[in-house]
Amino acid sequence: MSLLYSGYFTKRKYRVKSTKKDGNKSLVIERKENMRSKWCKEYNVNCDLKPEEQKYQEIKRESKVKDNWTMTMKTEEVLEMEEELKKSKNNTIKRKKRIAVIGAGCSGMAAVAMLKEEGMEPVCFEKTDKPGGTWCYREETIEGVASIMPTTIINHSKEMGAYSTFPPPKEFNNYMRHNEVYEYFIEYWSQYDCFRHVRVNMDVISVKRAKDYDETGRWNITVKNLMTNEISRDVYDGVMVCVGHINRPKMGNFPGLEKFKGKIMHTHSLKGVDEFKGQKVVIVGIGCSALDAAVETSCVAKQVYLSTKTGAHIMTRVGPRGYPMDYVLLRRYLTGFLDYWPRDWCSEFLEKKYLDPKFDHKMYNIRPQYHMLSKDPIINDHIGSKLLSGSVILKGDISYITETGVVFKGDNHETEADSIIMATGYTWKFPFLDEDIILQEDGRIKLYKCMYPPHLKHSTLVITGFVLVWGPGLPVGEIQARYAAHIFSGKGRLPSVKAMEKDIERRHNRNAKWYAPNDKMTIRVDYIQYMDEIASLLGVKPNLLKLFFTDVRLFWKLYWGPSVSYQYRLKGPHKWRGARDAIMTTENRLLYPLQLDRVKEDKEHNRTHT
Repeated sequence: MSLLYSGYFTKRKYRVKSTKKDGNKSLVIERKENMRSKWCKEYNVNCDLKPEEQKYQEIKRESKVKDNWTMTMKTEEVLEMEEELKKSKNNTIKRKKRIAVIGAGCSGMAAVAMLKEEGMEPVCFEKTDKPGGTWCYREETIEGVASIMPTTIINHSKEMGAYSTFPPPKEFNNYMRHNEVYEYFIEYWSQYDCFRHVRVNMDVISVKRAKDYDETGRWNITVKNLMTNEISRDVYDGVMVCVGHINRPKMGNFPGLEKFKGKIMHTHSLKGVDEFKGQKVVIVGIGCSALDAAVETSCVAKQVYLSTKTGAHIMTRVGPRGYPMDYVLLRRYLTGFLDYWPRDWCSEFLEKKYLDPKFDHKMYNIRPQYHMLSKDPIINDHIGSKLLSGSVILKGDISYITETGVVFKGDNHETEADSIIMATGYTWKFPFLDEDIILQEDGRIKLYKCMYPPHLKHSTLVITGFVLVWGPGLPVGEIQARYAAHIFSGKGRLPSVKAMEKDIERRHNRNAKWYAPNDKMTIRVDYIQYMDEIASLLGVKPNLLKLFFTDVRLFWKLYWGPSVSYQYRLKGPHKWRGARDAIMTTENRLLYPLQLDRVKEDKEHNRTHT
C-alpha cells in the first residue's frame, strides 16, 4: 500500500510556472520534492504502525494539544497504553529460529537455502576451509570428508541433477567436470546469500539435548575452531546433519593382507596415478570408484586387475541417440512400471533395450549376479575399451594375499602385484551424536523417510543427504531440506511414532526383496517415487490429472519427458514462477553446448540477412 502511494507521487505531474531565471524554477521543483518526500515518509510510517500503536500516537497528540506538550491530564492513559504496546510487541514479534546445519556440502548448503526460504536463521558449521563437500577438490585427504579425483566427472546430467529453482546455465556441459559442478553450486549459493551463514574450519564435537529439551526440543552444540583450538558452545532450536555417507572408507579384509609388502590404499585417498607407472595393480571392487581407478591407473600401469565378487551391469553416460542416459531413463511413464510389474522384469527389459546392445555383460568373465535395478547404478564410459584392449583384466574374488601378490578364487597360482587399491565402499558414522539418536535394529536404520529418528520427543533433529538413490542425489537432498524446513517452521507435523515405525519397516522389507544385500538397505530409494513421496507431504507434487485438462503441453512434458526437479515448484509453498518455462526449455539447454558453434553461425547468418 505504501509503495503504491509513493508511486502516486512519482507519477503525478506538477505544474511549474516558467520564470525568467532558471534558479527560481529549480527552487519551486525542490520545494515540491521536499513536500512529496515529507508526505511519503509520514504515510509510510503510518502504514507500518499497528492499530495499538496508532491509538497510542493519537492519545499522545491529544495530550500535546490539550496540555501544551505537557501530560497533566493524559499521563495515566498514555503510560497505560505504553505498557500495553510493550506487551503486544513481545507477543507479536517472534524470534527467528536458529537452526544448526552440520556440513557445508551440496546437502548442507541446500539446507541453508531452504531454511532461509522459510524465514529461519541457519548457522552452518564446515570442517574444512571451504564449502562444497565432495565437489570442492582438495589435494589432501581429510578424515570424515568426501574426496574425488582430479579427473572426476559427475554421474548425472546437468538438467536431471539441477536444483528446483536454478536451471544450470545453457553453456555448461551436460556431464559437468568437478570444477563446473562447483561453479554451479557457487552461483546457486550466491543467489540465496548462503555464504554469510557458513563458519569454516569449525569441527562439531558433540550434539546433545539441552536442559529444556523436553519442553522446547532445543540442542546444545559444541564446536572446535580448528585454527585456534578454541571450544565454544551454543543452544539451537534445531539441528540438520548433512555430512553424507561416503566419507569414512571401509577397507576390505582378506587373509594375508598384513603380509603384503607393497602399497595398500583406499580410493578415498587416490588423487594422481603417476606413482603406479609400470606397476601391476589390483583394484578390489566394481563400483563407480573402482572403475574410475581402473581406467585411470591403466593409462600408466603395466597391468591392472579388477577383482569382483558379483559382477555388475555397467551403464554409460551416453544413451540412445547421444542423449544423456539418465535423461532417457528417468521418466514417469518408464519408472511407473516399477509400481506394477515385478522389479526383475523391469530390470531385464532395461538391460536388453539399453545396456546389452552396447555392452553385453554375459560375454565377459564375471556374469552379473544381480539385476541392473538391484544395485547402485554403476557408470563408466571407458571400461569396455579397457577390457577389450587387455589393459584391465576382470578377475573374481580374492582368495588370499601373499607378500608379493594375490591369489584369486579359481586360480591355482599367484598373480604378482605391486599395489592394491581398495574400492570397497564406505561405512557410516556420526561421531558427534549420542548413540541413542540413530538406532539400528535387525539391520534396519531407523529413520522415517530416511530423515527423522522416530523415537525422539521433538522433530528438531533431522538427517539429510543420508540416502542411496537410484538417480541423481542433488534434487533429493534439496527436497529433503525443504521438508525439514517445513517441519521446523511449524507448518507441518510428523505422524505418530507408531506410524513412522511402520513406514520404516515397510520400506526395509520392500527393499530387502528388491535390492542386493547391503548394510544400508533401509535408506535405498528410487528417484521419482521418493521425490513424489516427499513432495506429497509438502503439497508440491504436480497434479497430472488436472494438468491433462488445463495444460496438456505441460502434462506431456511431465509424463513422457525427463522428470526434472522444476516440477516441484509449480504449486504449493514457495512455488516458482519460472518453473513451467524451465520445464519446457529443458532440451534447449541440453542441446546448446553440443551445438554452440552452429548457434553462433546461425546468429551471424541472421545478422547478414537483416
